[in-house]
Amino acid sequence: MVRIGAHVSSSKSLDLVFDRGNEIGAETIQFFLSSPRSWAWKERSEREKALFTEKRGKFGIRPVVVHSSYLFNLASGDENLRGKSIQGVLNELRLCEELSIDYYVIHAGKGKNLTDEQAVENIIKSLEFIFSKINLKNTQFLIETLAGQKGEIGKTTQEIKSLIDPFKTENIGVCLDTCHLYSAGYKINDKVGFEEYINEFDQLIGIEKVKVIHCNDSKTPFNSRRDRHEHIGEGSIGLTGFELFLNCEYFKNLPFVIETPKEGDWDIVNMDRLRKLIHTAPVAQ
Repeated sequence: MVRIGAHVSSSKSLDLVFDRGNEIGAETIQFFLSSPRSWAWKERSEREKALFTEKRGKFGIRPVVVHSSYLFNLASGDENLRGKSIQGVLNELRLCEELSIDYYVIHAGKGKNLTDEQAVENIIKSLEFIFSKINLKNTQFLIETLAGQKGEIGKTTQEIKSLIDPFKTENIGVCLDTCHLYSAGYKINDKVGFEEYINEFDQLIGIEKVKVIHCNDSKTPFNSRRDRHEHIGEGSIGLTGFELFLNCEYFKNLPFVIETPKEGDWDIVNMDRLRKLIHTAPVAQ
């Protein structure tokens, strides 16, 4: 069954993500391991880790998803920045493995002053080093589809394919973001465009590689190449796009996570809107 959830805060203590998820009725959650806009890494106490495991069992929220820091840029031509990013990813992945986090989602990077080909090459080299240092058994590494702003890599299915193809023996997959896909030029909010995208992805990568879906409407128009999230049904994607995803045979057992603006009780409203779009009998695509 589809599991609907939200990105929640991990401030003060990691175990509180389950309390916060439970408060809004989330069936799955995503969170940051530390501030997404700071390079500082905080070691977690054994007590905090134990509480995390205890509450995970208590609340039954699953799967559990971690989103990488926004600062990481595995594509960068700046060796210092790329080195810091690699170390940051390794720090986060080691904790994910220890806590048995299900999925680790990352924006692979952007190639400032580089060609797309050079940026892709840097990401692949970065991933080769990362996977040489850690063997992911508990956590699956997911490359996220991106909108393509400011040189982002991951804006096309072909780019995603180029990033994961070299790592067929690694525990790697893909996270789809509805806002990013629409902003990158995929018309996922009508049946024809949605089916064209699904077929393209399946032929180039394999639809089974999709493990998590970020459910966000878009503040900006189709093909804007801008990453601006909006509440479900309030943006330019509209409800039809989300209905297509939620009732697709390929995605009916996946976690759908909202990353919409944190305003009032909108997390609850957005999740309720998504749940109402689920058909009693999923529509095969």
